[in-house]
Amino acid sequence: MLVGAAAVPAFAAVAQAPAPKPAAPAAAGQSLPNRAAVVRNLDATFKNVDTNGDGSLNSAEIAAAETKAQQQRATTVRSKVEAEFTKLDTNKDGSLSKSEFMAAAPQPKLSPPNPAGIIAQLDKNKDGKVSADEYRAPILARFDKADTNKDGTISGAERQAATKAQK
Repeated sequence: MLVGAAAVPAFAAVAQAPAPKPAAPAAAGQSLPNRAAVVRNLDATFKNVDTNGDGSLNSAEIAAAETKAQQQRATTVRSKVEAEFTKLDTNKDGSLSKSEFMAAAPQPKLSPPNPAGIIAQLDKNKDGKVSADEYRAPILARFDKADTNKDGTISGAERQAATKAQK
């Protein structure tokens, strides 16, 4: 029985690994993968999965190997989540308080306001100030463009058409 790399992902991890860039030098003490090493790894994996030793993989052997691979991935993910929790739980009480959670939350990077840029966009008469009419104009222009039947209301169909036109 021949097993393709796409059909059995757990067995094909080595075969599916991206090929190294030829120009990149190997790290000290590390050799670049070669075909012979890939074949050795595949053969070792095949032998481990072929639990009955008959030289072919049946559904039960493949299912068992896939289950084991999934369990290993789940264990790895769980370990990472637990490590992250432990890192966040600064008082080590086994719970995350709001303050611990918020301390770990990414802080948005706020850029300083640019009033000159906003004025340049909105100030149509170039007097250095934005009037109420200038302030409303861009939004009302988009509204009027979306309100194709000019009834003063944007229906669901008009909204959908306007959204599609923006893309």
